[in-house]
Amino acid sequence: MFKNFVKNNQSREYYGYIEGWVSIIGNIFLFVVKFASGIILKSISLIAEGFHSLSDVLTSLVVIISFKLSKKPPDEKHPFGHGRIEKIATLIIAFLLIFASIDLAKISILRIIYPKIVNPNIFVIFFMFFSFFFKEWMTKFSFFLSKKINSKILIADGWHHRLDGIASLIVGIGLIFMKIGIYFLDGILGIIIVCFILWISFDLIRKTSSSLIGEAPDKEIIKDIDEVISLTPEIINFHDLMVHDYGNKKIISLHIEVEKNLSLKQAHDIAIFLQNKLKEKIDNSEIIVHVDPSGEKED
Repeated sequence: MFKNFVKNNQSREYYGYIEGWVSIIGNIFLFVVKFASGIILKSISLIAEGFHSLSDVLTSLVVIISFKLSKKPPDEKHPFGHGRIEKIATLIIAFLLIFASIDLAKISILRIIYPKIVNPNIFVIFFMFFSFFFKEWMTKFSFFLSKKINSKILIADGWHHRLDGIASLIVGIGLIFMKIGIYFLDGILGIIIVCFILWISFDLIRKTSSSLIGEAPDKEIIKDIDEVISLTPEIINFHDLMVHDYGNKKIISLHIEVEKNLSLKQAHDIAIFLQNKLKEKIDNSEIIVHVDPSGEKED
């Protein structure tokens, strides 16, 4: 579906820029229509939806800036590069959403206490459903690009699009109820949207913070290493696997066990062979292999 939309074999930042600019253009369009409709109809849920789309513009700008900064080469203070800027940018996105949610929650509570008459026309209701399908397209596009470069920030932005789409669907359904005279639902829908925003924000903070602190190797990397080692009969086992994720680069170290009667050169050649194979298997990785003689335990 998206294969003809992007060029293949491009740099990591290229895909980040494409996702960011497509998101910005799409969300500005949605913001203008939602906000204008909300002002005309005096609907807080529509205005809330408009600002949610506008917040997506801000987060997409963060995405673009983070990709630009993360591609900076290693320097004396940062010998492993600047790839973790992507993770910091993900936290920024989450906190921006939380701050925006607080104001929207206050307005929505007031609208529940003091409901206003809203008489939406068919066009606005139709547009909210269109917005849902459009945001779902943007979600799938972000996920498609995230898989190409294994980027958590693009996954986060994709979920942000999906959240906005679900919120648009809820508002569209709510506007149908308002058309038959149930006006207090406007404020309730605003609260529901805020709850969705807060849920995704705290989930992003939890996952990104865990990654920055340092996590155990994921199952996919362990599987890749198992597959390569299974094709190397000289390696009896491996242990002490450590993965340091720097966003655009992974530093992987592990110990392998080989027969203790092998010469130093033979053991060295096996380690180099494994390093090269793992680099081919795991994109953007640096591999460090330590050789242990089988049956020997380290203190």
